Amino acid sequence: MKIIAYPYAGGSTYSYARLAREHAHEWVTFDPPGHGSNMRYPLMHSIPEMVTALLEPTLRATAGQPYVMFGHSMGAYLALAMLDRLVELGASLPQSLVLSGAAAPHSRVLQHHADLPQKEFLAWVANMGGISAEVLAEPQLMELFEPILRADVGAAEAYVDGSLREYDVPVRILLGKDDRIALADGLAWAECFSQAPEVHLFAGGHFFLFDEIAAVQALIA
Repeated sequence: MKIIAYPYAGGSTYSYARLAREHAHEWVTFDPPGHGSNMRYPLMHSIPEMVTALLEPTLRATAGQPYVMFGHSMGAYLALAMLDRLVELGASLPQSLVLSGAAAPHSRVLQHHADLPQKEFLAWVANMGGISAEVLAEPQLMELFEPILRADVGAAEAYVDGSLREYDVPVRILLGKDDRIALADGLAWAECFSQAPEVHLFAGGHFFLFDEIAAVQALIA
């Protein structure tokens, strides 16, 4: 079985390398335009745009083989929107959908962190825990990386969808107890699916999945 994984804000093909290592299943992670191997393409500023760009590689990767869709943070919205697109096309659907570290896309207060001045924006990124202090302190790296983060954060924060999905696809929600995302907003995913999703809570903040690798691997597949 394949794990089709979509990266969090600022992420790339290598975002889930620690989860993929020593896992029984094959992981396929895509680079949205402007990321990783697709750095030569312009950045996109909305989840639907990214889904359109990643649709063809997703269809190729999932053809004729059982698979699971997974995404953390922004990747959760990409996975959800991609599933919607696959349903529209009548394509083969995943064995399950695993959404991690994200508020339900209809319940949260709309925020605009991507529009903050540089100092405040980078402080917010640091508090989320996704980038090391060493990288944040390196001006040349951040000159390259900051526009990617701003585009992704803006796309994730602007994504709103309160549709009730009646797909025959089991859903698991993974949440960190100490995440800055309100727990109520994480639990509101239940309002997005006619089949109640499984909810699993982990100790830790936004990137709890890298502290609980074995447990997260087991829940993904």
